[in-house]
Amino acid sequence: PFMILGEMRGPDAGLGDAIFLTAFSVPFLLAGLLVQFLGLGSILGAFRSTIDPGSIPRKLPPGPDGISITEHPDSGYLGDYLRQSEAINGRDWFRKRDSAHRLYYYAQNEGGSPGWSLDDRDDSGSKDWFNGGWFPYDGFELPMGRKQWNVDDGQWVFIQELESFASKEGYEEYLESIRGKPSPVAKVTQEKEWWK
Repeated sequence: PFMILGEMRGPDAGLGDAIFLTAFSVPFLLAGLLVQFLGLGSILGAFRSTIDPGSIPRKLPPGPDGISITEHPDSGYLGDYLRQSEAINGRDWFRKRDSAHRLYYYAQNEGGSPGWSLDDRDDSGSKDWFNGGWFPYDGFELPMGRKQWNVDDGQWVFIQELESFASKEGYEEYLESIRGKPSPVAKVTQEKEWWK
């Protein structure tokens, strides 16, 4: 409206008045554009949904069947962890037998930094939870070996690959006993029962 006002004053208005009114109107034009973009952004944001960490395709072939944590400041995290069949955030994740303890990759779903998390709560991998510590890492591989994690002021955590299921005594006989079962889910569940 201020630009129009300068034109309405007619040819008698000086060049200085026209420049002043034009410069005076620029902040109002920019404020109007900002409000429009903010409104459009909030409308588009309402249509976006959060990404399900389980829907992200696996980035690598499945890793080891199991891992073992042999050094951790909290003894509750020590023990054997089994690789789960589905991926979380495109990577393998591992759950401790008979426990909610888990090792999974966190992909910045709620902010923070990407990396491997150890936690004792049930989650799909979307939360930035790390009661057992976290290891900042953007690569695909598991953080194997003895590494300094962000847990209890930089304590050390040691993760190693478990020996394969196939090398466990009695595993082949166990597989023979469950062959022919109709459901592959039942087979995986039964294999996990054997491992306990």
